[in-house]
Amino acid sequence: MPSDHDDIEQAIVRVRAGDREAFRAVIVACEGQLRALVAAILPHLSAVDDVVQKTLVIAFYRLDQYEAGTSFMAWISTIARYQALNERRRWLAERSFKQRFSAEHQLTQALYHGDDPGTFGQEPLAAQLAGCIASLREQAGEIVKAHYLDQEKIEDIAARYGRSSDWVHLVLHRARKALRSCLTAKLRVDGHGA
Repeated sequence: MPSDHDDIEQAIVRVRAGDREAFRAVIVACEGQLRALVAAILPHLSAVDDVVQKTLVIAFYRLDQYEAGTSFMAWISTIARYQALNERRRWLAERSFKQRFSAEHQLTQALYHGDDPGTFGQEPLAAQLAGCIASLREQAGEIVKAHYLDQEKIEDIAARYGRSSDWVHLVLHRARKALRSCLTAKLRVDGHGA
């Protein structure tokens, strides 16, 4: 089992010569340090194993890019750092997305399922939502109702208005944003928000 730079270099030479099993020795020599490095970067430990495994796979397939005689640990640590940073960005973006659109999810549920047993402020969510839909521009309100309440397909709505599907998606996106703002404002008026 390699434990120093020379042993890792010898294992790499064997891997490059076609002995794939020699890479196990490289894994054993590096895995602990890689786990510690990745764990220090990630905001959650559940992805450490996946990131380390991905790092090792990338290193194996890019072994021809490693310059013999330099520090293999530094080389593979750079790969691990970038993989961990990418995973961290992905996780933070997903978390941010979930936070920003949890209200939108409630909105969508209320649109599809009518009167939700939950409340938004003092008034049932569906009643608050109905008031917000009524405040939209006429065309946007019609499109929201057609898509969410009547469950019409985007393509059918686009054909009815003589527009593209992208236009309908844009109208729905803007309407959801306006509805989210309206519901948030109503929540603040009811004294439950910041």
